[in-house]
Amino acid sequence: SSDLRLTGRLGRYTIGAINMQTGEETAANALPTNFSVVRVKRDILRRSSIGAIMTGRYGTQASTTDNAAYGVDSTLAFFRNLTINSYWARTDARRTAKNDDTSYRAQLDYNADRYGLQLEQLNVGRNFNPGIGFVRRTNIAKSLGLVRFSPRPRASKIVRKYWFTGSASYVENGAGRLDTRNRGGEFDMDLQNGDKFIASYDNAYE
Repeated sequence: SSDLRLTGRLGRYTIGAINMQTGEETAANALPTNFSVVRVKRDILRRSSIGAIMTGRYGTQASTTDNAAYGVDSTLAFFRNLTINSYWARTDARRTAKNDDTSYRAQLDYNADRYGLQLEQLNVGRNFNPGIGFVRRTNIAKSLGLVRFSPRPRASKIVRKYWFTGSASYVENGAGRLDTRNRGGEFDMDLQNGDKFIASYDNAYE
């Protein structure tokens, strides 16, 4: 096998690329295959970025493992505590159907000292199948929400900070049927001496 790699930074751009050619291994029933990945990211504003990625996996002859994937992503930071993360990706695999082959995610994260909020929507199509890498679970639509209130008592010599957190997540399959549901709450207390007290409640359905 042989490989070629390129990584670097040019102004606001960060670039990474790899091309690897594997040889034939009869004992493992492995045919010669080419693997390639190209990643480009550009910094924008003060703490934000946008990027794109393309991957490919192709045999020297037409193979059921032939696969291409491509996607775009962004991280947008506003003010001091607000971040919006998102991506959209699609795969083109010979062994899977040509529809329902996309995945996307949108996440809003507000992470201040006293208040916190996180909202997320993740979708992975039934036929989303990256040939290089892996996907944990396909054919899902996941919704998640989390809220936090964490005040610091001014006059206490014992307690440094309280944390009240509540969260819920729902995962449905492509037909809209509920597969997984998690709901929970947590109370934390940080003491001035470094000790911590935690009480939590979780309710799960599978």
